[in-house]
Amino acid sequence: MAHQAQPAPDGGALPDRPGAGNPWVVLVAVALGTMMEALDGTVVAVANPVIAVDLDTELTTLQWVTNGYMLAVACALITAGKLGDRYGHKKVFLIGMTGFAATSVLAGLSGSISMLIFWRVLQGISGAVLAPSGLAVLKTSFPQDKLKIAIGVWSGVGALALAAGPFIGGVTVDQLGWRWVFFINVVVCAAALALGGPAIRAVRPEGADRSFDTPGVLLLTATLFALVWGIIQVPGHGWTAFRVLGPFAAALVVGTAFVLRERRAREALLPPALFRERAVSTGTATLLIGGFATFGASFYLALYLQQVHGFSPMRAGLGLLPFTVLFGVGAPLGAALNQRFGPRVPLAAGMVLISVALLGLSRMTEVSSYNAMWPFLAPLGVGMGMVAPTAIEMIVGSAHDELAGVASGLQQTALMLGGVLGTAVLGSLISSRVSGVLPGHLADEGVGGALAQALRRMTDVIAQGVVPVPDGTARPAAEAAARAGHAAFMDGFHTAMLGGAVVVLVGAGVALLAPRLEAATAAGDVDVATGH
Repeated sequence: MAHQAQPAPDGGALPDRPGAGNPWVVLVAVALGTMMEALDGTVVAVANPVIAVDLDTELTTLQWVTNGYMLAVACALITAGKLGDRYGHKKVFLIGMTGFAATSVLAGLSGSISMLIFWRVLQGISGAVLAPSGLAVLKTSFPQDKLKIAIGVWSGVGALALAAGPFIGGVTVDQLGWRWVFFINVVVCAAALALGGPAIRAVRPEGADRSFDTPGVLLLTATLFALVWGIIQVPGHGWTAFRVLGPFAAALVVGTAFVLRERRAREALLPPALFRERAVSTGTATLLIGGFATFGASFYLALYLQQVHGFSPMRAGLGLLPFTVLFGVGAPLGAALNQRFGPRVPLAAGMVLISVALLGLSRMTEVSSYNAMWPFLAPLGVGMGMVAPTAIEMIVGSAHDELAGVASGLQQTALMLGGVLGTAVLGSLISSRVSGVLPGHLADEGVGGALAQALRRMTDVIAQGVVPVPDGTARPAAEAAARAGHAAFMDGFHTAMLGGAVVVLVGAGVALLAPRLEAATAAGDVDVATGH
């Protein structure tokens, strides 16, 4: 069943007046929601050390302030997108915004770490509810020829929010306390609701009365939970531990059951025909690979700046500004290239830029200055900025309107899984390399005896850039141990960056499989729900 992409909410030209139905007002409202989510992640990271002291908790428990949120988002994105397809994206978006603000307030009022983690999980569910419906609202508000630009602007706002996060978080924590990193979400939410409430049109989705694939929801949620849970365990236990392989095996079994279910379901949660669209499958793969490389690399770049060069967390965040700011530059550039040449050019060019950046970063040493590093953050940011909005537009733009929410959830799930997987895989490469080269570096620095034995047992810690020298160690020995540990970490860092560059070059080849301009334009006329 072919369908025409809606040229505008009213079926004609874009309205010039502000208010109801104006897509540019809708874009501002949706971008505010994106900004709120992006800010939340970075400002909470800055606040974590203060939270640990105030709520008297240890690092392993504190990590679940972030991990709980991430698990909730990853598990709920696609299902939340389906809720928007069924009940209307305006309604679901506004509910998600309200829920995010409410849970932010409750997180800020938490008196214990357990309550904070609980509210962060609910905050993650709320974020998963608002995110795919917000993007789906853009799809149904903008004509096809302007959707690329709208998604580019939307992506750029999210990147700029990420860039501002460390600064805003640092100032907020210093001046008002950690609880206000949650309370500030209420202000952003109020602005988004004030604009989005009147501007977003309430459109009854096609097929809203169809049955809901409850078994598919349960199977997909269990699959994603097991997969992300297993990946989260990798840094602390390695790939061969039972608590890693067990969840992966469960994800494989339940995921297989999900695929079989979707093939037979009359109203599938995630229709297999969706992936037969080359734009959707290629866009999902490039987002996964791009997220793997850029977010994995940025995680270990932050450790490099903090542990090897002694930057504070806020200063390290500011040091990564070239990446996040230039992501905001690359997003509209990628959208413009996509508009002019189709998706192959910005996807392939972006992947090449990311690969060049990783190759440059692989040459960093423990004595390299920041001035030697930041020029490579520029192509990393611009490259991912070109890839992300292009791939997102391919996925969302190719789906029929009745699957806009599911497609939006799919692209965000791919990006999140890529980032989580990249952090785990690159970390494993670093850890493996550190284990192999640390004894040699210790010998070169003249570190032996009990100190060398203690450090060889702490390779997992050294793989994070930390050299745990025991208290009471003589200063010359401590300095020699630090040099050896940092040299081993940098050897692992080199291996990880080279491995990431290889993966991204594979991604550049995948990008060449994207449809050409004419095919990409026509893809929006295919009803992927039926495959016709």
